[in-house]
Amino acid sequence: MTTIAAALKRIDGGQIKPRPVRPPRKTQRYRLSDRFTPEELAQLVARYQAGEMSTALAREKGVAKSTFLRLLAEHGVASRPRGLTPAKEKEILRLRKQGMIIREIAKRVGCSYDTARIFLLGVNT
Repeated sequence: MTTIAAALKRIDGGQIKPRPVRPPRKTQRYRLSDRFTPEELAQLVARYQAGEMSTALAREKGVAKSTFLRLLAEHGVASRPRGLTPAKEKEILRLRKQGMIIREIAKRVGCSYDTARIFLLGVNT
């Protein structure tokens, strides 16, 4: 007996159970205007302007950081400057002269270890 004929015979005999019916999947809304209410957007803008990191806010809302930054730009919010400010650079130099290790300097200043390390390497050359 061929494989198809054998399968049909098992189906007719009740040996094969039908697949269970799955509930329909929730579809994700892709347009940002559909995903966030105006109140949510205002709250996100306020939190970003208060100093929260864009990566944390984007992760919380389930969007990419670039999407989140584009959303802020569409609402007239300027993104914060990246890298070290002159005040942070002075603070890093001051703390390093006091003998503090780079990891502690980075925590205190609010930057990554590598950012502080690369800045110090550039200053010493």
